[in-house]
Amino acid sequence: MKIPTDRPFEERLSNGIPVIFQHFDGAVASIYWWNQVGSCDEQKGEEGYAHFLEHMLFKDTSAKETGAASSGKTARAIESLGGDINAYTSFDQTVYHVTCSEHHWERVLREFSVLARPQQFLKDDFTREREVILEELKKNEDSPERQHFQALFSSSFSQHPYGRPVIGYVKTLKAATVSKLEAFYRRNYVSGRMGIVMVGPIADQDGARVKGLLSQLERFFGSSVFPKKETPRLARKPEPTFASKIRMIPKEFEVQLPSVNFAFRVPELSHPDLAALDMLAGALTMGESSRLYQKLFNERSLVTEVSGGLYVPNDPGMLYFHLDVDSSEKIAPALDETFRLLEQSRENPPNKIEVDRVLAHAESDRLYSQQTADGIAGRLGFLKFVVNDLGYDERYLSELRSVTPERVRHVAHEYLNCARMSGAYLIPKAMKDRIDTSELESVAKRYLPTSAPEALSKPKSGKTKAARSAAPYEEWRLESGLRVIHRERAHSHVVSVQTCVQGGLRMEAGDPLFSKEQDWGVSQCLSMTWNKGTSSLTARDVAQKVEGRAASLDGFSGRNTIGLQMTSLAKDFGELQPLYDDVLLNAVFPEDEVGHSKRVMEESIRTVDDHSSQLCSKLFLETLYDTHPYRLMAHGSIESVSGFNSAKLKAYLAHWLRPERAVISVVGRISKQAVETWVEELEGLWRKKSSGAQLRPIHETLAAEAALKGPRWVEKRLGREQVHIIVGGLGSTITGGDRDAIRLMHTLLGGQSGRLFIELREKQGLAYTVSPIGFEGVERGYQGVYIACSPDKEKRAIEGIHAVLKKLAEKGPTSSEMARAKEYYLGRRAMDLQSDSSLASYYGLEGIYGLEPPGEAQIRKRIESVTSKQVQEVCRKYLVDANLVTSVVG
Repeated sequence: MKIPTDRPFEERLSNGIPVIFQHFDGAVASIYWWNQVGSCDEQKGEEGYAHFLEHMLFKDTSAKETGAASSGKTARAIESLGGDINAYTSFDQTVYHVTCSEHHWERVLREFSVLARPQQFLKDDFTREREVILEELKKNEDSPERQHFQALFSSSFSQHPYGRPVIGYVKTLKAATVSKLEAFYRRNYVSGRMGIVMVGPIADQDGARVKGLLSQLERFFGSSVFPKKETPRLARKPEPTFASKIRMIPKEFEVQLPSVNFAFRVPELSHPDLAALDMLAGALTMGESSRLYQKLFNERSLVTEVSGGLYVPNDPGMLYFHLDVDSSEKIAPALDETFRLLEQSRENPPNKIEVDRVLAHAESDRLYSQQTADGIAGRLGFLKFVVNDLGYDERYLSELRSVTPERVRHVAHEYLNCARMSGAYLIPKAMKDRIDTSELESVAKRYLPTSAPEALSKPKSGKTKAARSAAPYEEWRLESGLRVIHRERAHSHVVSVQTCVQGGLRMEAGDPLFSKEQDWGVSQCLSMTWNKGTSSLTARDVAQKVEGRAASLDGFSGRNTIGLQMTSLAKDFGELQPLYDDVLLNAVFPEDEVGHSKRVMEESIRTVDDHSSQLCSKLFLETLYDTHPYRLMAHGSIESVSGFNSAKLKAYLAHWLRPERAVISVVGRISKQAVETWVEELEGLWRKKSSGAQLRPIHETLAAEAALKGPRWVEKRLGREQVHIIVGGLGSTITGGDRDAIRLMHTLLGGQSGRLFIELREKQGLAYTVSPIGFEGVERGYQGVYIACSPDKEKRAIEGIHAVLKKLAEKGPTSSEMARAKEYYLGRRAMDLQSDSSLASYYGLEGIYGLEPPGEAQIRKRIESVTSKQVQEVCRKYLVDANLVTSVVG
């Protein structure tokens, strides 16, 4: 019998019990007796029996026959041979194990096997051990950490038995009897649920030691002791993947400082997303270099500890996070920063340093575990009896090494979702009136999606894949981090391309290179001047090449982004593509061209007061937002614009335009192969351009705008024929889960058949123009209503707006209104996205915010699933119950 020394191998006992052997070249040996029975195998009323049974198997087997109480004979015998025996019970298994000197291996096996003899429990032993377990339970109840994490498990698994404590409950333990526990033993401790792992020096010349150990194992664990028998495990009630509300459990305790746990439900061990989730968890929580530790502990000093990880015992598990803070006042900012980082991770996958760190930990953990016989045996047991794959580790490491940034970004989008979330607070009793436990849910919903997309609501991963493959576009990410979205439209004669990065008003004021006062408006100036010449072409050269082919090549900017777009005939794209690359990467912003752009901007600034609607909007934003850059107009101030020059625009473009931050969207008559060839060439040029550049880190997290503490009014009387009015307040975010309901609310209120038009124009004749307005931002945008009317109708117009909104919030839309709104919205959307350029813009902007542009079938299902109640709720939330701003100009 030749014994392999480099890998485990399997033998079987006569009753089918598998025995895994692994050579270990050392002076120590280990035995693991694995039983696939845990707390999940307990029926109602048996909670705690698996753990109780673990305790009882250490009792002397002769106790019942002799009537003498157990004396700990088995443990004493093993310890006398220098061995260490122990056991543990978990959700899915109970494992008994012993480690000893290898030269006592056979003798220790004989003593250890006493645990496997058919059990009959002496009542006195049973009663005493129950008291021991009840004390253990009390100890757990006195442990704030244990209680906190049990609360997290209970909130995460309200249906699945993982939500129950393994130790059980006082009630079920006190109701237990000897006969009930023996019945549980007979039902579950059967050969079909057992396995054995043997690790030690076994590579002798003829395999004699393995043969001897197998002979002993057959005598102690074979069919004469455990007849061949299979018993099905209890069916487990699956935990719903998604929930309409975050389940949160507060736990009051006599502690000095509060803590917060929260988790996201994730799939089972065998799921193909697990490696990418592991990579995500590592980047966020692994050690002092992790994103959460660096931000919350080092930079902001908001927590005294932050940790987390991926917990997947067998069935679907969770990605969890834990925060300790040193005052109740820090809970809100700590949660806000945490969820900001989670939101950012949906867009920014682990970088190379983070990936290398996670891989190094995964590989080193495996190597460290192989240093001990005990570590090897425990791991082999898990691989064989939980995963059912001894080669899993090698395959998993291979999967981990092959995880792409795009894959991590995808799982972050799929699993960092409020619909998958649960939480638990540990609250000092002295602070119970100062801690708002609803903060966890409100902050989470501020940054993460709040409902499961239709494509993600199916429990099987294959459904997700099918939904993704049904999307009309393809996407991938290059090594540099550059994300590409491509949609081929063979019937088109056009190609549109857009490169987009986050920047714009939000970043120039929120993370300025110089100061927010000096840099205000720089995005608009940059976008206006971007196409005005390169290091090899003048502005006129560029214009001639573009206009000579009836194409367009322009920069753009907004509140959150800057970018460069080009649209051309498909037949001309190959010729114009190098020009696009040149303008994208090598813009020089000539001073004379910058001067032209500045003049245009200064004119816009000076003439704001000339346009009542613009001034009304300006005053509305300045009054609604106290600190956030969304309070500002995009064109800057006279003072800031006067300081713009070529050097400043170049500095900002270099600062923002990085491949790992960019999305390129390409739509039209162009093949994937052609796009791949082009973007790979572009990536090479980009890297060459940025090689050696010393770039300042970008701080993309901005403080959220605080909710208004009361209604606000702002006005400017100009004595004009009309007054322009905006009534509105803070709204939702780009990633908010209520975007579809908001769209339908706008449709119900706006248009010629909308409530605002019918009530205020058709019925009351108050205005010619009345419409809902809104904007979703990276942080909270706004929602409101705009109307222009005669000054003598101002009061009635404002009252009428409130009346329409209140009625919708109180009674909701009718079924016929909902049907109309859905069809109108879908039809309007289809019309808006007919052209290649509109699709390229749509895909690029959705992509830059870390969103997955939905296919038409998916968007239809999403819109169709919006209920009257949801529309009613968003109207109430943003436009009725909230404190609002009224801006009046005229």
